[in-house]
Amino acid sequence: MSATNDKQDDNSLAISVSDPVQQTEGSMNKKYTSYKVNVYSPVPNFLSFTGNFSVLRRYSDFNWLHDSLLKEFPGACVPPIPEKQAVARFNPEFVEQRRVGCERFLRRVAAHPELFEAVCFKQFIQADDIQFAMHKREFSNAEKNKAKDGIFQWVAETKTSLQNDLVRSPEDELFEEITHYVTSLESQMKNVAQHTSVLVRKGKELANGLFEFGLAFTLLGQSEADSLGGALTQVGHTADTLSVLSADQADKEAAKFEEPLIDYIKLIQALKHALAKRQEKRVTYSTNLGNVSEKQNLVNKFNGIFGKEDKAAHANISLQHAQHACEMSRVDYINVSQRVLREVDRFNREKEQAMRQTVMDYIILQVEYNKRMEEVWGSLLPQLESVNLDGQPQEGTQNQAPIPAISGNGPTMESGSDIKFYVSGRPPHAGPGPKEVAGAGM
Repeated sequence: MSATNDKQDDNSLAISVSDPVQQTEGSMNKKYTSYKVNVYSPVPNFLSFTGNFSVLRRYSDFNWLHDSLLKEFPGACVPPIPEKQAVARFNPEFVEQRRVGCERFLRRVAAHPELFEAVCFKQFIQADDIQFAMHKREFSNAEKNKAKDGIFQWVAETKTSLQNDLVRSPEDELFEEITHYVTSLESQMKNVAQHTSVLVRKGKELANGLFEFGLAFTLLGQSEADSLGGALTQVGHTADTLSVLSADQADKEAAKFEEPLIDYIKLIQALKHALAKRQEKRVTYSTNLGNVSEKQNLVNKFNGIFGKEDKAAHANISLQHAQHACEMSRVDYINVSQRVLREVDRFNREKEQAMRQTVMDYIILQVEYNKRMEEVWGSLLPQLESVNLDGQPQEGTQNQAPIPAISGNGPTMESGSDIKFYVSGRPPHAGPGPKEVAGAGM
């Protein structure tokens, strides 16, 4: 599920991330994973050329792009990127998940009506290694200068925020309603995601339980020499088949329902960040208004007083600077407010379609799964109905239809000889048991 479009049709860009490769750098041979960013531009657009081209990027580059977009477009709902991870960074499963997440991030940026025009995005997808490094260094230096110049402004804004002496606008009530709605939506979605995770976990537990159940019935059937023993053994085979089916179902639910819900929560958090940025601009504008008022009082204090001409001139210059800064912050505040409103509108439009599709996918999964379960269990009935009290199969029932095969990651117990494979008591799709894991590290 996505609250933003993952396609790039509007901007004529097709982006994919592929070929994760482990690399080393520096004298300490520090390891990292590089990803190949592939871009196809069929028609002329904001890029410097058309056709296919590729660049190599690492996770820290994706993280830099995300932070740069937040700074270049305050108030924008910047799509989330995969979270940082300190351990198991080179695990193949984790690397693949990160690749998918980085690809989704770039596609959402390319589909965004404003973000796709960002300078940092253009540099990210088309600059060579040298140009990209230079651009990142220039951007970093500019941010450091802003940080040095803004320390006094930060102190003043903190004071304004604590005093709650903020400028009011006709839109404030609307933004308060939006903030309340987004906060409530986040809480509700987290609740749904939490219960979904419980269902997925129980599905995996069901798969393991069916395997153990099947193993027990197979052993029971082998202790019987008549037709009842064969039927009981077939119950075990059926349960094993259903174990594979349930494990596959749990994986599908995690991929098509649980993970989209978690991703959706991250999108909601991105929208909350945009709303917080609007509040930040409001505080800045309010602080600058107060600064103008203070400067104006100084001008009024020194104007017309003999011997205070120099101080009056200096006060007037300070007032002009304060008025300029105030006007800049006012325009910034208005622009960010309008951008946030556009983002909220876009979020709401695409939310309905995204939620509808995600829920429909989940329902279809359940329908197909239950139909298959019914089919497999139903195929077992003729086996049991063929058993009579004297232990001989009823006439015409010697050749029963086999249990429908289930495609999955593990084998099924199709014959008594397969019991040897399951002597450990662990299903092939469940991974090593606790003792096996503990023993592996000794």
